[in-house]
Amino acid sequence: MIYSRFGISFHLLKETDLEMVRQWRNDPIVANNYEFRGHITPEMHREWFKSVNNINNLYTIIEYANKKIGVINIKNIDWDRREGEGGIFLPDPSYHNSGLPAIISYITTEIIFVMFDWNVGYAHVLQENKSVQQFVKMLGYELEPGQEDVHNQKWIITRESFEIKSRKLSKAISVLVQVNDPGTLLIETTEYQNPLVLQWESMVSRSTRIKKTETTGNGRIYLFE
Repeated sequence: MIYSRFGISFHLLKETDLEMVRQWRNDPIVANNYEFRGHITPEMHREWFKSVNNINNLYTIIEYANKKIGVINIKNIDWDRREGEGGIFLPDPSYHNSGLPAIISYITTEIIFVMFDWNVGYAHVLQENKSVQQFVKMLGYELEPGQEDVHNQKWIITRESFEIKSRKLSKAISVLVQVNDPGTLLIETTEYQNPLVLQWESMVSRSTRIKKTETTGNGRIYLFE
């Protein structure tokens, strides 16, 4: 299961990725952005994967320029309320001062409102993490009332506020990366018997933002507006 946009791909997290992701999560560059900063053992990480490898938590590996560079997630999904919490980490500091974090943050938010067709999303950002706060503000997030003195602050975004921002942002990104492709979800042929992937496909197929579907030798493809 692969979502692609602006030349960047997001692959569903698999067991074969776990050790790589564990090393990333133990890196101080990543850990310092989270409340939990203890060392994560292989056993702890396997148990964590068991707890999130379900329809209520979407974790994907970011692939850019044929290299795996980080993780995006949409976790704690409430399908009745149609909302969830987005997150991202890129362990390589060489990307941090590029436009890539902002582009990936944009795509993560777009997944919420286009691929999932939700109305509300949220993110938690540490009070001292001013750079991430700038990213989420740029996307249309606003600090939830009463969170001013909270360390791990909750930021909220609505479909309406994102759509206002996205008109200019999507154009700017397409000019920057020289790619103007629509968001595309591929369900690979090897996943046709995977119950979890089929659950994700069932949820995504309900989106009103699907422009076109087709089946190729690689699998089923959904193209979004």
